[in-house]
Amino acid sequence: MMQRASVSLLALAVVAGGADAFKFMSNWQPPKILTDSQKVEIAKTEERFGDKKLVVITGCSSGLGRETVKNLLATDKYHVIGAVRDVDKMEAVAEIDGFNMDNFHIMECELNSFGSVDSFCEELKEYQLAKPIDRLICNAGGTIHLFPPSLPYAKWSVDGHEQTMQINFLSHFLMISKLIDGMKEAPDPRVIMVGSVTGNDNTVGGGGVYPIADLKQLEGFKAGFSNPIAMADGYGFIGAKAYKDSKLCLMMMSNFLHSKFNRSHGITFSSIYPGCIAETPLFREKRAWFRKYFPVFMKYITGGYVGVDEAGQRLFQVAHDPRCSKSGVYWSWNGGPREGRGAAALEKGGQISGGGGAGGGWDSIYVNDQSDKVNNLELCVDLFKTATEITGAEWPEAKTFTSPCPTLNVIGAVSKNMIAREELKRMEDRPGFNEDGTPVKLTKRKKAALVADKVIVQGVLGNTVGRVGRVAGRLLLGRIPETAKQGSFQEEKPLEDAAASIESNTEEAAKYIDVVDAEDKAVLEDEIFDQVFANGNKAEEDATEREWKVGEPEKSKELSTV
Repeated sequence: MMQRASVSLLALAVVAGGADAFKFMSNWQPPKILTDSQKVEIAKTEERFGDKKLVVITGCSSGLGRETVKNLLATDKYHVIGAVRDVDKMEAVAEIDGFNMDNFHIMECELNSFGSVDSFCEELKEYQLAKPIDRLICNAGGTIHLFPPSLPYAKWSVDGHEQTMQINFLSHFLMISKLIDGMKEAPDPRVIMVGSVTGNDNTVGGGGVYPIADLKQLEGFKAGFSNPIAMADGYGFIGAKAYKDSKLCLMMMSNFLHSKFNRSHGITFSSIYPGCIAETPLFREKRAWFRKYFPVFMKYITGGYVGVDEAGQRLFQVAHDPRCSKSGVYWSWNGGPREGRGAAALEKGGQISGGGGAGGGWDSIYVNDQSDKVNNLELCVDLFKTATEITGAEWPEAKTFTSPCPTLNVIGAVSKNMIAREELKRMEDRPGFNEDGTPVKLTKRKKAALVADKVIVQGVLGNTVGRVGRVAGRLLLGRIPETAKQGSFQEEKPLEDAAASIESNTEEAAKYIDVVDAEDKAVLEDEIFDQVFANGNKAEEDATEREWKVGEPEKSKELSTV
């Protein structure tokens, strides 16, 4: 009785919903039969994490990351894993800040080493048990050379890459590739990348101060980006540009991963600029005078100053706020530096409203515009390919949702093998290529065969036997509709032209053979002779040795040799 009722409801849904009839089944999963070991793992997972969301954040022993962890733990809704270079320092910070260690776990991850990233991801998978990652916050960053004075030479990572690019971009790129597939099991997974105004050249901070972030055509990445190649564009090293380029890469990759994996994995990808955090260990390698006066400059001159605590609230907001589940965007706050800010800045101790500047509160968040460089789709594809080669990343297949319609499943199962067989047949024919995929190179003999084929088969036979066949076809099947013949922007080229174009990049090479001497003439005569009288079988003897002979029994013509 229950089965009959279920069938009736299913039929009603089809009639009422039409094309969207099975949409309600999009998240339906068949009941799973768990093994004893799986039941034990699930029990351990619930004991460790409860109903809390799992967050992984890099670089949280100081600055922006430290403040973000404070806010996450304060909600009592998150279990946070801090991926840090210095575990001892992180333990000391956690004790000073009073972190609830039941909800905070420290793991070592040195972003200067791809091997360390690999080890971290393996350790993380063991620790998380059956719990999917809900948030991955790519926060750690190095600004060794962001503002002058800076080193005139590059520092290299364990893997032989320029450190700023590896720490800020390449290691995060590798980490995402290893964790992304497991994140799709979470109900609202998000990957958040901390960008920068300096990587977005449609702003004063990004486009008005030299050097400008510019990857050009990624010549440095395409060449392997290994020592001594220190820049993504392959040109001379400038420390500030290395930092800006790395942030540009992060923002571009956020957009690209959104396009590639948002629909298939349901993951939200976004980048943010929390503001210029002028008082932070980010500038720990700068001279004392810079660390003293740079915050003053940002507070009272540019208006872009943001305290580290407020910046931490902003990064926390993108991880926590339901409004920030929008993918493929670049989050900012307040809407742009305000004119006449001098007096207000003095009154409020630098805390004024502005794009990236302090103030504005929770509701001042908005989707900011990105530059043409960030939105350069072709370069994003090249960046993804080259970064994959440099890091050795292995990405999961981006499979989109397949309808759970029972009819589709049955038809798909029946036709799958048939489709595969037909596709193999189609792939046997590769015009212009050999079996191993190398381009066909036409010899003089082959070119002569093509000419003979045009003259005899396509010319003579095509106008006799072929004409009869076409007439019979039209009588039986009717004429092809004119609309079916239209719409092509080019005429289909002959198969022989494909080979000729690969060999010499010209169509004429496959159509003609230059007859310059007696040998060329003999080759062409041989081909015509074979196709007319030998049914396409090649005779190895010279044409001068061939003659006609009438067979005794059959009294028919046959090809013989003297």
